[in-house]
Amino acid sequence: MWDGLLSKRHKLHTKAALLKAKRLKMNNSTTKRLLGKNLILPILIWTGIIVVFLNVKHIPYDFTGKNNLVLRYFVKFLVTIVFPLLLIHLLYKNKGDFGIYFPKFLGSFKLSLRAYMICGPAGVTFLLIAIFGWGFDDWYGSITLSIVYLLVFYFVPKITKRLPTRVAIIAPNKRIIVFVVFSLLTVVIAYFTYAYVPVISKILYYLFIVGLGEELLFRGYMQSAFNRYFGKPFSIGNVKFGWGLFLSALLFGLMHALVVAPPLWPWALFTFVIGLTLGYIREKDGSILSAVLLHALFDMPLVFFSVT
Repeated sequence: MWDGLLSKRHKLHTKAALLKAKRLKMNNSTTKRLLGKNLILPILIWTGIIVVFLNVKHIPYDFTGKNNLVLRYFVKFLVTIVFPLLLIHLLYKNKGDFGIYFPKFLGSFKLSLRAYMICGPAGVTFLLIAIFGWGFDDWYGSITLSIVYLLVFYFVPKITKRLPTRVAIIAPNKRIIVFVVFSLLTVVIAYFTYAYVPVISKILYYLFIVGLGEELLFRGYMQSAFNRYFGKPFSIGNVKFGWGLFLSALLFGLMHALVVAPPLWPWALFTFVIGLTLGYIREKDGSILSAVLLHALFDMPLVFFSVT
């Protein structure tokens, strides 16, 4: 009898050990799958996009003047808007944490405007460094700007803490499609009007292609994928975030440096710091909408500096 009981107990222990080993194997498999899809793949895609941007000018066609500008608009529309949306749609069943389901506009606008109350005045630093003959593309100017915008990153959570925080918007909606349509219209409008009223095309470009595109790529697809891998172990107030915020900001900064030849490394530092604030606003809003609006507000002065 005792031998039978011991034999039965041994079988139970063996079965438990096998189940544990099987569960461990499944967990390891899941970890590898998460590593590939949520960490390695976004970095590979980031590398490929840099290659695309560097080689657009080598397309064997005589794109000059307006046509060259429209080509750049269209390529950026495809690479930073259409492509990330396709990736999210094809790779992920549950998309609510990718920030592509937009809330009602007013709440996000209030958040971006409140953040701009400190981001906007910080822009005076551009004028100050210009007095010294510096720019954002040299180290003296970039370090100065980075210090100022690190202070912005510190104070933005403080001045926005009374506004609502959304973890994510789970219920699907198609509000982002309106922005995508306007992005494509921006390319068309630039083709027909840039030679006559370039300021209109520039305003639309910085809102619907640069703002939407870069936030969709970095704070929508990449930061959210990284969040799935690293989790969100940190918090400022009731806003949770993780290493994904820092990694997406780093890639954001490096891309700005690497899409030109030779690379503008000082520009990477400055844009990395700005990416921290944009990443925080994205987590605060639960979508990329506030980050898109804030990014566009950041870039609006460039409309008047770049229009000739």
